[in-house]
Amino acid sequence: MKEKCCVSFVGAGGKSSLIACIADWGALHQKKVLVTTTTHIFRPSSLKLAQTEQELEHIWQTDNWAVIGTVDSVQPQKLQSPDPHWLQRAAELADLILIEADGSKRLPCKVPDSHEPVILPQTDVVVAVLGLSALDLPLKDCCFRLDQATKLLSAKESHPLTCQHMATIFASRQGLRKATNNSEYVVVLNQCDNEDRKNAGEQISDILCGLDPTINHIILTKLHP
Repeated sequence: MKEKCCVSFVGAGGKSSLIACIADWGALHQKKVLVTTTTHIFRPSSLKLAQTEQELEHIWQTDNWAVIGTVDSVQPQKLQSPDPHWLQRAAELADLILIEADGSKRLPCKVPDSHEPVILPQTDVVVAVLGLSALDLPLKDCCFRLDQATKLLSAKESHPLTCQHMATIFASRQGLRKATNNSEYVVVLNQCDNEDRKNAGEQISDILCGLDPTINHIILTKLHP
């Protein structure tokens, strides 16, 4: 990883867990890790939440990772995107910036709406996540932004989500590759926690390579909240 890196996470089915895992890794390796959002994230403990430069540095000196954001007035258990000037200053001080850039209402699959995702121009890497628990479920039961999903996949809302569907969501510029521009693109197939899901993940990887040979980074994980 280069000296300073900004990573945006899109999709569903494990973004927050993956961010926390990478943040823990960064803090363990003495990186100044900053976690934030361009949408919403759950509010962390006060030990991680920073509102000033001094609080940021204090958190980093305790070998922890820091979170910045504005408390949501309607849902105080959540944070919204921070003030742009504060975000810019905090990012200047950080080594690794991890941004939750997409919402999913805790569903395992997601196709973005017209205003999504919110990826900042300084993003070096976009990590797209989907949860394999969505496979074989009706689209209406597993996919956030159902209207966008049925349109992209040319399928009815009662149709089960297939490996081909999931590969299409990852590969499409109307799917999770939307607004990635020149950022490096990484695919994460999460919830790969049994043999059937592992086999499905490998099948999706093969389909993806056929749909878009430029996708070089496909990772199977089994992270859970």
